[in-house]
Amino acid sequence: MMRANEVEQLTQRLLLLLIASAIGCTTPGTHPAFIVRARPTEAFPVTWDGRTTDGLAGQVAGGVVGVAGSGLPGDTAQRGIAAVQATAPGARLRIAAHQLVAVLELHDKLKGADASDVDAAYFGNQVRAKIKLAAPDAQVMTRENVLVLLRSTGRALADCEGECEVDTGRRLGADLVISGELIRVGSKLKLDLRLHDTHNGQLLAGATAEGKTVDQLDGDLPRAVNALITK
Repeated sequence: MMRANEVEQLTQRLLLLLIASAIGCTTPGTHPAFIVRARPTEAFPVTWDGRTTDGLAGQVAGGVVGVAGSGLPGDTAQRGIAAVQATAPGARLRIAAHQLVAVLELHDKLKGADASDVDAAYFGNQVRAKIKLAAPDAQVMTRENVLVLLRSTGRALADCEGECEVDTGRRLGADLVISGELIRVGSKLKLDLRLHDTHNGQLLAGATAEGKTVDQLDGDLPRAVNALITK
């Protein structure tokens, strides 16, 4: 007959095995090994470190990025590529496969009510998400990655303007760096975006999203990002 402590140990072991089985963990021996992995989402079909749900791979063929069956619900990545092609038929991406892209903090030059209505961090994250959707094989650094790496160099995102943008991209180890600023021109809110090659400092492209309201500016952002990263 089993003693009380043996029953308790067996119960705990069975509970751990059930939990591990439920979340798909491996269980070598009697100790489950919990493996934490980044998961693709609709906004980021492929994580910045290359993890996918089903071997998602971006392939450049004939100048147009194609995506092998991703296994994602509704083939999200393919829809992103289709959106780019619909905006600019026959367009080629400026971002090559596996290039590391850094999006710096957007400079908020808005004043008064505009400053309180527009969230620069939100628009920065939207730029990252839309780039990842259009170029799923590229590595897009998260805002948190950029902040941590910049702190290690003694810099802050808010310090970087002008030529400093390219230098900051180099410090981050990025191949491409995207910067921008939120401004008001006349009756419209504008997000002016720039794409630089950090290796030679060349300005590759510029694009502007605009709208009379924050909602209109948000709605025009996908078009501007597509214009920025295609040629």
